[in-house]
Amino acid sequence: MAGDTTLSENYAFAGVYHVFDQHTDSAVPKVQFAHDDRHLLACCSLDGTISVCRLAPGPPAVLRVLRGHDGGVADFAWSLSNDVLVSASLDGTLRLWAPNDGRCIQVSLSLLGSL
Repeated sequence: MAGDTTLSENYAFAGVYHVFDQHTDSAVPKVQFAHDDRHLLACCSLDGTISVCRLAPGPPAVLRVLRGHDGGVADFAWSLSNDVLVSASLDGTLRLWAPNDGRCIQVSLSLLGSL
């Protein structure tokens, strides 16, 4: 514990914003900042979605939730220019997303899905 404070004071989250509240029923296996942008963040969830969040300016906000996978999203990655996200799902598909408007650009079967 820090200083002379109680346990509840050390773990108080007053003033902290939560941007992952939409994933209350499923695990969030990955959280990643966009390349060279500390204000843009994404997280994938085993509920089959990816959330794209803005941390600043102003209070943090979920910009969009990318929906389309039929299984949990196990991993994702930003492109170097941050204009595309690729996601891998337990449904055996890979998806390319346009995070600025939430469109799914392409769907393909992953190699693991064909085993």
